[in-house]
Amino acid sequence: MAQTVIDWPVELVNRDMASRCWEAELRLGFVTRGDKTVLKDRTHKGPLAVQRSLYPEGGVCHTHLLHPPGGVVGGDSLDVTVGLAEGAHALITTPGATRFYRSDGRVGSLKQTLTVEQHARLEWLPLENIAFPNARVFTRTHISLHSQSQFIGWDVWTLGQPTTQTPFENGVINGMTTVTVDDRLILCERLRVNPEQTRYSASGLRHYPVCGTLIAYGDAESLAVLLKQWWSEQKQQGITRAELSQVTDIELGITHVDGLLIVRGLAHKTDVLFHIMALCWQQIRQHWTGETPDIPRIWRT
Repeated sequence: MAQTVIDWPVELVNRDMASRCWEAELRLGFVTRGDKTVLKDRTHKGPLAVQRSLYPEGGVCHTHLLHPPGGVVGGDSLDVTVGLAEGAHALITTPGATRFYRSDGRVGSLKQTLTVEQHARLEWLPLENIAFPNARVFTRTHISLHSQSQFIGWDVWTLGQPTTQTPFENGVINGMTTVTVDDRLILCERLRVNPEQTRYSASGLRHYPVCGTLIAYGDAESLAVLLKQWWSEQKQQGITRAELSQVTDIELGITHVDGLLIVRGLAHKTDVLFHIMALCWQQIRQHWTGETPDIPRIWRT
């Protein structure tokens, strides 16, 4: 899903307009306490916060990230750091989509650092990112895992405004995700979108306005076999099932690479791809724990 893009040196991103922009930071630290995980450490600067932790499924700590301004404009900088101590289990999501609005030339940046220690499990399940036409976005996500940890996370992007058939014109997304296991680099994934992408559609987004990537660590080889079988069944049966009535509008790739499960998807509608990603998450959690989780209530509000 990558194309040629303009790279901006980090030190030049918005420095001339920094005083007019939001600079927000959030640091979260989860630990086990008795039979549940608790959010022990929490610090923030600027408009980033979390709601009170919830426990809809026992000891797993569910946390909702909040960004009160409701969107990112050119010049804004968001920095989120999450750490799970040994044995902690946390699910982190958002109550709404993250919107990257039209830019006046400045760049909106998002940095995410996720660390999972041994025997801990992090489920990083934010709602989608929406990049409006002419948005300029710079993202970096680093995921640091222990060989005895578990992780599942995704990144779903809506480009432009598909509901009004407004394409992502004159905008730029420069994104990178890295995964290390025991400090060894396993994956370096780039998402590069710019006006040049239409010239290479066959090897890029293929004119789909919605794309997403799911990454999971923890018995990934078995998960790849499981999800490939599951997806084959969905394609055969989904056309007659209401919740997957648009399955033919999706292209899904499921791979196992160096101990990671990677699911990549392209779609015409955000809710369809997000629903498929959520079903993959349920399959993965069921494989790990023997129980299928309910969809977080916040996604239904």
